[in-house]
Amino acid sequence: MDYLNIGFISRSAIMQIIVFSIVPFLWWAIKYRKKCTFFKWVGLYKPVKSVPIKQVIIFIGIYFSMWVVSYFISGEISSNFENLGAAAIIPSFIVCFIQNGLCEEILFRGFVGKRLIRKFGKDKGILMQAILFGFMHIALALLLDLPINPSMIVGYFIFPTIAGWMLGYIDEKIYNGSIVPSILLHGFVNFGRDIMLIF
Repeated sequence: MDYLNIGFISRSAIMQIIVFSIVPFLWWAIKYRKKCTFFKWVGLYKPVKSVPIKQVIIFIGIYFSMWVVSYFISGEISSNFENLGAAAIIPSFIVCFIQNGLCEEILFRGFVGKRLIRKFGKDKGILMQAILFGFMHIALALLLDLPINPSMIVGYFIFPTIAGWMLGYIDEKIYNGSIVPSILLHGFVNFGRDIMLIF
């Protein structure tokens, strides 16, 4: 694949938005379209902070710290843009914020998470969507035929599960259900990883 081809990366991002949104959109269209808009239903609306800014900063700081710790513990960090230099910045930005941030948050925090929260309550729903998020990452690692070892389990299951819980908590308990904060955090963390590896 040509990871420096912005046209290819953009088309891939658009296709992934469609793929990750099709089931949520059909579910909404069949069951909820008369109650609210699709964007409101999945949490794509302006976030409204419900706790003091100090708590927000502390929680986001913990999220970023956890990512740094996961890198040093697992050593399982890689990127399609590794060693590609400055030409990879824009393609990486598109992948990190649209393919990873937007798409995964629509599916996991927006669709799956909100359905689980509605059925089981906020605490259980946030935890359940996080575990599913971790399983998705471990499934991808297994599809890539990565060897199963403690480092892989930490890097591809434990830390994504913790991150999924934190992103769900931020959306539901700090920003009144908006998934915009988790889209941005998810994108920034992935982009930060890529920047470390691009050069």
